[in-house]
Amino acid sequence: MTQRLKLVATNMAGVVVAVIVLVPFLWTVLESFHGSDVFAPTFSLFRPTVSSYQYVLLHTAIPQEFLNSLIACAAALAISIPVSCLAAYGYSRLRFRGKAVLFYGVLVTQILPATAMVIPLYHVWSLAHAFNNLVALGVAYAAFNMALAILLVRNFFDNIPLALDDAASIDGCSRFQTFWYVLRPLVTPAVAAASVFVFINAWQDFLLASSLITNSGRFTVTVGLYAFEGANTTNWGAILASSVLVSIPSVLMFAVAQRYLVRVVSGGVKG
Repeated sequence: MTQRLKLVATNMAGVVVAVIVLVPFLWTVLESFHGSDVFAPTFSLFRPTVSSYQYVLLHTAIPQEFLNSLIACAAALAISIPVSCLAAYGYSRLRFRGKAVLFYGVLVTQILPATAMVIPLYHVWSLAHAFNNLVALGVAYAAFNMALAILLVRNFFDNIPLALDDAASIDGCSRFQTFWYVLRPLVTPAVAAASVFVFINAWQDFLLASSLITNSGRFTVTVGLYAFEGANTTNWGAILASSVLVSIPSVLMFAVAQRYLVRVVSGGVKG
């Protein structure tokens, strides 16, 4: 009976958390179909309209900014994931002097607030003439998120028995062949989880994008959303519709990688 009560209490707690998380998002979705009159009573004479979505997609720069964000996020993934996998393998499997100091030094970068790094980064971007470059913005995203990716993948490597490395070596595999053909498939869940976190952090970034991109034609969606807020009026319908559209890639990423995320949370590969 006690076990059953614990199960019921756990399920109820899960429902409460789900409601707290989902209600604001569902409210945003619902209000986005109110058109420009978003402050009208939600359930009183509610006539759904897609006028806000039509305005956002046909008469604003959101589609182009959407593409800009995808380019920057793709660059961040293309750089951070391969480098993180190789670094995680090195930290897990190789023995060299100062490994622990170097590894924890990488993790310390996660403690530094992004605001403290903006001015030095701005100076570096100025010297490199990298402003308004979406690929360069992706490089910044990769640098800021690589420590987390390395940590996730390294933990998976640590849970893989060293006997697999020895067996591959006996079969004539080099270190890289062991990494690519034997170990890499086993850390796929961690790589997928790292990809999700890198993408989400890059996709929702505002600080770096607003600091390193000054050309309105290269704005990302998070920066572009502020264009709907004027000095005297604010287009709330457009803001809500854009917010819903902007959330779609994040939701899709979580949906596709859900089973991998569950494996990462549950402990990864066990030796």
